[in-house]
Amino acid sequence: MKIPIKVEFFAGGLRPMIACSLRSTNPTFFGFINAIIDTGSPTTILGISDVQKMRLSQVQMKKFIGEEKEVNLGGAQMKTKILENANIRIGNSINITLPVQVPVKITKGVSPPTIIGVDFLQKANLCFFFNPNKKESYLEKQEE
Repeated sequence: MKIPIKVEFFAGGLRPMIACSLRSTNPTFFGFINAIIDTGSPTTILGISDVQKMRLSQVQMKKFIGEEKEVNLGGAQMKTKILENANIRIGNSINITLPVQVPVKITKGVSPPTIIGVDFLQKANLCFFFNPNKKESYLEKQEE
């Protein structure tokens, strides 16, 4: 099964971008995100703009686990914590739960957008195809 991905011009180049929903039960919140699929990123990380759109309070952010971890991404430096059971859904075809990094403080630069990393592709058992010359991209669900 192929799931089409939009190829859009973003931050100086063509990027594979996908619309998803993100839900958490502890802390409780829900929101829609636009994410770049990045096979160079081992983990999925929320962009600060998506965190702000979901109106996460400081009380909710205290429920994230782990120590603040320094992350360098797209020229920005930020500190992140882990949202342990984030449920990410793409349409009716993909629905998985995995830990994602959430920026709690930007220390330098501008936060990049939400990144779907290799952890998501592995957990959902997906292959990723991207041909920027034809502006074509899709995810393909592997039969189990």
